[in-house]
Amino acid sequence: MKFTFSHSVIIILSIIVFLFTGLPVIAKSLYAGEKALPIVFVHGGAGSAAQYETQAMRWASNDYPNVVTGIDYNSLLPNSESLYQMLDAYFDALMEETGNNQIYVVAHSRGTRLLVDYLNSSSERSARVAKYINIDGATGSSCPGNPAPINCLNISRGGTMGSNNVYLTDHGHTQCVTSVQSFVAQYKFFTGKDPKTTLILPEPPGQVEIAGKVVNFPENTGVNGAILEIWEVHGDSGIRKDSSPMTVINLDATGEFGPIKINGQKYYEFAVRRFDTERVTHYYRQPFIRSNYLIRLLSSPPNSGIITNTVTGPDHSAAIIIRYKEWWSDQEAANDTLWVTTKSPSWKNHANYPPALNILSNTGIAPRTANKIGIHVFDTDFSMVDKKGDKISTLDPISYFFGQIFQTGVDLWMPATDPPDGMITFTNEPRGDTTRPQTINVPNWASDKHRISIQFNDYVQDINTWGECKRVKPSPCK
Repeated sequence: MKFTFSHSVIIILSIIVFLFTGLPVIAKSLYAGEKALPIVFVHGGAGSAAQYETQAMRWASNDYPNVVTGIDYNSLLPNSESLYQMLDAYFDALMEETGNNQIYVVAHSRGTRLLVDYLNSSSERSARVAKYINIDGATGSSCPGNPAPINCLNISRGGTMGSNNVYLTDHGHTQCVTSVQSFVAQYKFFTGKDPKTTLILPEPPGQVEIAGKVVNFPENTGVNGAILEIWEVHGDSGIRKDSSPMTVINLDATGEFGPIKINGQKYYEFAVRRFDTERVTHYYRQPFIRSNYLIRLLSSPPNSGIITNTVTGPDHSAAIIIRYKEWWSDQEAANDTLWVTTKSPSWKNHANYPPALNILSNTGIAPRTANKIGIHVFDTDFSMVDKKGDKISTLDPISYFFGQIFQTGVDLWMPATDPPDGMITFTNEPRGDTTRPQTINVPNWASDKHRISIQFNDYVQDINTWGECKRVKPSPCK
């Protein structure tokens, strides 16, 4: 069933402005003998609904006939009645649109503590949730609920909640949300059966559409007044194919965009121009092989710690590399490998012109226990007084970013010019699967005027195009 997006609602609650993503329009139905209720993901600290985009596409690949969506909120705020009222409003609006009188909820990390307190706060709130999945967060001898515990499943690396527990001891913290193993457990709990596939099944390229939000990180408020440009680019260079963008969107207070038709086998750049800075952020991803409605483009105000602690200049690029599966640099054979290669004709004769470098070769960049999913990469001399680069790639950790939750930083000179004269190639060889590398190419934008954001898929699979899927016999693609 093909989902489309409908209206958006803005709910203002005392200290919170909650930005509510429009919901796919669906019909009431039954599924595998269980009620196919809407599924809502509640993210953890410094997170967003984007941590569930992979699983939402897996649900769609299994023809789940109801909404699979996620809520965005400011996870910096403590649990309070205002946050509970935010959930009330979101859940009620979703049930009204779908015609259901209950929902399923999946929560992660800090989001589990929010849901446990919410479910325990009143019988009315507890009655909204038919089943609850608690991922790598809150623990307890019984499931939450008022007056009685509701039906819950706990997925974690070791913690226990109630009697129904799945342990993923070889996973990272965020990986417990996004992995195939987690999806199988979630699917069986909500539907009572195994999924027919754990693949993200490609759609015909012309049928793919995308939607999401541009949000301030980590508050998750929409970037009101910003301009979003979507450009088709050459996959082998990141260079724009045309002189003007294929789509330009003036963002309102929700930060929402889409749905937008794209080609599922092509590459795209999302350029965000904020009203409060001249610096443009350029976002690059792997091709969208299937419709994705939970895209989150994370943006930072000019006075944020991310911006003020990033060394910028006309002679080097600055990038953040995101994957919603932890990067590991201290696990030897189980390490990730992340190669960065810069080609800049203007700088190729410089004595320190960098070769291809694995930025995870330093074990201190992303230790397994540190749960790092975002890597900031730029040139620094480590003197934050004058904030300058030295054109020396030490590959040492940048302490400010290593100290931020789920983030880390690496000192690497990526030579740049304005306008770009070359490209930067980011190649990820995922831990445990070096035979299927992921590559994203981008122009070498100078960091005094530009920021680069790279997002790799948190999964690898052998079927990545509609043609490949149709050639498999029997084909899982319809």
